[in-house]
Amino acid sequence: MVLGAGPAGLGAALALARAGARVVVADPAAEPGGLCVTRRRDGFAYDIGGHIPFVRDAPRRAWLEELLGDDLRWVGRPVACVRDGVVVRGRYLDQRPPEPEPAATHDATARGELASRFGAGFVDRVMRPYLEKVDGVALEAIPGDRARRLLEGQAAPDGFLFPAHGIGQLMDAMAGAARRAGADVRLSTAAEAIHAPDGRVAGVRLAGGAEVAAPHVVVAMPAAAAAGLAEPEAPPDVLGPVRMRAVAIVYLALGRGRLTEEPWIQVDDPRVPFARAFETPNWSPRLTPEGRTLIGLECYCRADPGDPVWGLGDAALAAACAEALRDPLGLLDDPSEAVVVEVLRIPRAYPVADLAQVPAVRAPALWLDGIEGIHLAPGAAVIEAVEAGERAAAAALASGVS
Repeated sequence: MVLGAGPAGLGAALALARAGARVVVADPAAEPGGLCVTRRRDGFAYDIGGHIPFVRDAPRRAWLEELLGDDLRWVGRPVACVRDGVVVRGRYLDQRPPEPEPAATHDATARGELASRFGAGFVDRVMRPYLEKVDGVALEAIPGDRARRLLEGQAAPDGFLFPAHGIGQLMDAMAGAARRAGADVRLSTAAEAIHAPDGRVAGVRLAGGAEVAAPHVVVAMPAAAAAGLAEPEAPPDVLGPVRMRAVAIVYLALGRGRLTEEPWIQVDDPRVPFARAFETPNWSPRLTPEGRTLIGLECYCRADPGDPVWGLGDAALAAACAEALRDPLGLLDDPSEAVVVEVLRIPRAYPVADLAQVPAVRAPALWLDGIEGIHLAPGAAVIEAVEAGERAAAAALASGVS
């Protein structure tokens, strides 16, 4: 049984099915992919945020080519960022001091991790504002391993591979390949209970009362949500409160050519509501009608009416984003050109990256990991999540899955 049909769940299902195992995948959504889906409206296709498949080796590229064929395209530009009012090559984490700076003492925080490499002064000037804008806490409170994963695991200095029709095309291809290999992929189907008597998985009850006997369950959904389905119930301290980061994504269309040549731009300026901007025709020209462009603007915030971003209505937030494209960014002369395609709000995008709540975030996964037959496939960036699913599949196969 695989719970979740995002990239981790599909990665597990595809690996298991191709190995000859009997696999049932359940996901409450009507389409596969989790947040890795491509929406279509008013002639535009656009992803829920920018999703880069970070490919590190030839076997993974061959895997993508097998799934996507000629629809796998190379985007020959890296993520950019705005420094001193100018769009420059590379993320904030890719910038380097012009002259070496004294390394600071390494510690468990993101500031310690980064300052030990690049110097505290440079980190505070160049990297801190953006990371704090996205995560909403001080750099000294962000775990060092988060900074390390971003720095090392999500770098694409020369460009990246991408599906011509959006990230949802890859998810559809994975689901289709899993089905052809024999997987039973059930969408619009929520899991209601994970049966684990005596500390061992026995099966899963699905919406509508269907029972699936399964001695192995790959958890490719939030661990806290899965722990909440366990029968017998998880101890109360396993499901403690966790603060979540929200994101509102504003999609603006313009009846003209592209604003920039960049697929994705990071913005640390506190006057700008959004932290990331992605222009879809720069990812693939097939996503946008000829002669028009669409830009997605990711605004990280708290799902609270008092938050200065989340508390704005959709029209006001879209207007603020369009105005920021004009001033201070200088990318758009007339904000009235921008037409709102959609404002998408995700109130629980990811747990706030705060060292103080790491134990609460990890508690459900640690508890689930103690149940025999549970295999965790945590979410992450696209390919990282796929690989987590494949590792969970390998663990299940090593345990004698049939």
